[in-house]
Amino acid sequence: MKLKRSLKNTVKAGLCLSILIYFFISCHFPFEPTYRQSEIANQIEKICQEEYNLKVITKSSSNTLWIYAPLPRIIHRDFGIDKEKFLDEEMIDKLRNILITIGRVFLSADKPPEFYCLLASDINIGIDYTLVGNTLDIKKSYAGFIPWPESNRRYVIRIELNPEAIADETGSHLKPYDIKLEEFLAQQIAQRIGMRFQEEELKKYFQVERVSGNFSDDSFIFEYAIKKMKESKFKIEDEIIKIINYVLNSYEFDRYLMVEIKDMLSGSKTVLSKARIKEIK
Repeated sequence: MKLKRSLKNTVKAGLCLSILIYFFISCHFPFEPTYRQSEIANQIEKICQEEYNLKVITKSSSNTLWIYAPLPRIIHRDFGIDKEKFLDEEMIDKLRNILITIGRVFLSADKPPEFYCLLASDINIGIDYTLVGNTLDIKKSYAGFIPWPESNRRYVIRIELNPEAIADETGSHLKPYDIKLEEFLAQQIAQRIGMRFQEEELKKYFQVERVSGNFSDDSFIFEYAIKKMKESKFKIEDEIIKIINYVLNSYEFDRYLMVEIKDMLSGSKTVLSKARIKEIK
């Protein structure tokens, strides 16, 4: 099976999953914590089973709750025929309900984890759909500090073929680990860069082939392969730096020294200090 798709469709799928979650959570957020930290995982499994008839398995690391959902189908049956159809509609509905449950329990708990990772696997053909979220973003969305569209952009989403997912009803191929904020931000920034150059005002000028982000030795490293299709007033590196500045400032993250930006097509590289990143408007 050939699985090739754009960042735009990947993130668009994530947005579909979370629509209406904000409004649902708003109506169910109590003033006092309902669950203790030790009850969070069990409550998510219980609510998913009792209210949505969904089997999920939870696993934990010290700062991240992992939620595994074995599903019969992830990709829409018309994928490849209709470009607007990628994720299976029933799968979208199931993941939306799981995200609603995560929000309900986290907002009702005294000490929710810093991150959560929802892994939904097509156990018939072996596909992993991963969605990583930051708990503080949930709280800020509820409090009105983050507009809901922006909250959706803060998910880190990826989809990939994985033979280990085949027939995995228990989540044995899920290996929990602690998600680090700097890694989360690097991946989110890379995702936003890909999305930016596929927006209406830019997609006719540029073609995104690859964008990646990671954090190493106290520095963010971003690599991109974005083809320029025709002349434009927009400069690729300028747009990338704006996104980096916006995300790092939004999360008030300053535990880094440098930002390295590499054009994989030309081989050129730009290195910016933290002070330079912060002063960019």
